[in-house]
Amino acid sequence: MNSDPSSLHHRVKTEVGTAFRFAIVGATATLTHATAALALLETGTLSAFPANIAGFLVAFVVSFVGHHRWSFASTQQDGKAHQRMRRFFVLALIGFALNSSVLAGWLGLTSWPQSLGILFSIAVVPALTFFGARLWAFSGSPPASDPNES
Repeated sequence: MNSDPSSLHHRVKTEVGTAFRFAIVGATATLTHATAALALLETGTLSAFPANIAGFLVAFVVSFVGHHRWSFASTQQDGKAHQRMRRFFVLALIGFALNSSVLAGWLGLTSWPQSLGILFSIAVVPALTFFGARLWAFSGSPPASDPNES
């Protein structure tokens, strides 16, 4: 392991950049999840749980593509996209199980609007997903470099 402080500084800076890109993609996916789920709920098309599942599935596509192509872009050309997609889907399912548990608690324990329950349950998972993605789903690849660095 290189103990050169400039190397550590570069690694930390790179990881912070990766976390920032992950947050942007995650926020986009979260907004997608919320928009799809709430639209289905508010139009009466689906009740809270089915609407939440539909929102999750649409958001998964947005999330994986964004992370694969931008957050962890250095992984694109190594032929492991399918492995990473499967891993990320497992991670997303775990996050969704947590999300659904929170929603079930909300619906069972409060009389507050279902739409607030969906939003609250969506907000719980992002930090756990970042660490799982970085350390497992997209493991073995260096974080994407800052495009402004040369």
